[in-house]
Amino acid sequence: MVDPNISDWLRSQQQSARKHRIKVIILCVAILAAIIGCIVYFTTIHKNNSSNNGNKSSDYFTWDKKPVNLTIVPNTAYKKIFYGINYGPVNATYPWCTNTLGDVIEDMKIISQLTNRIRLYGMDCNMAHYTMEAVVKLNLNITIVPTIWIDNNDTTYQRQYDLLFDLVKKYGEDKIDGISVGNEVIFRQDIPIQTLYSRISDVRTKINSMGFNKIMPVFTTDLGSNVDKAFIDAIDSVWANVHPFFAGVDVNVSASWTFGYFDEFVAKSAKAAGKDSLISEVGWPTAGDPQNSSIPSVPNLQTFLETFICSSNSKGIKYYFFETFDTPWKTANF
Repeated sequence: MVDPNISDWLRSQQQSARKHRIKVIILCVAILAAIIGCIVYFTTIHKNNSSNNGNKSSDYFTWDKKPVNLTIVPNTAYKKIFYGINYGPVNATYPWCTNTLGDVIEDMKIISQLTNRIRLYGMDCNMAHYTMEAVVKLNLNITIVPTIWIDNNDTTYQRQYDLLFDLVKKYGEDKIDGISVGNEVIFRQDIPIQTLYSRISDVRTKINSMGFNKIMPVFTTDLGSNVDKAFIDAIDSVWANVHPFFAGVDVNVSASWTFGYFDEFVAKSAKAAGKDSLISEVGWPTAGDPQNSSIPSVPNLQTFLETFICSSNSKGIKYYFFETFDTPWKTANF
């Protein structure tokens, strides 16, 4: 209540003092709110960074713009039982190359729960670089086998040759199990066989000049039926694709057929030459046209898995299963 006996001057001073106190209170509240806001903001940022191993989820995206983080969620349905797996990243098809590092990171979260070894099919579209970068970012115990894809175009070879050695220089030898120069080049008859063997020699000479602490095997992969003396002489390790499905055998005998064929036509000859041998592709399709007694289906794939994987592991037969994921993006191009 205002005192009627005080002077106008005093009344003015009291009103001024009250306004000043109100301004000070408002300013203090604003400063306090700003401090609290900063604390909440930086706490949230730190929490997000910690949960994503130092990377925000928005740093990486899949080809269809879904955000990716670096957290691996274990899946009890996955078993790390495969010696190795063949892998082709989604949409990594030259020259379109719509694949992303985020796609590969998501794939590696799954693959790392199935195997410690990956075989790739080319260098284009950052296929190998993204795979290696995902392995590093996720801190995975995975090694890769990069491949120089070869067709009848010399430009393709040179481009992939350059990308391969860029990969090797950037990441070193520790995560690379060997180098494949082409896949099924003899079967496809894209180039003369001697040209293929010459390119294998070129890559071997280059890789051996880089002063690594281990010997990096250089080879090509082709059908088991194309493994002969010239093939074995040209490579450091004998890798052959052995597909029981294309042999037209019943799935119930497919595993035993694979072991018998590999031993007879690949492993024995490789051993006689003092070289290691490996099945570079083996598997069973889930869809498509049948091949005589070979019927594609999910149950038959399951049968092949159950009869081949454990037996090959116990026998000590090295293999790369074909393949990690379906590749529907290949349908339009091939």
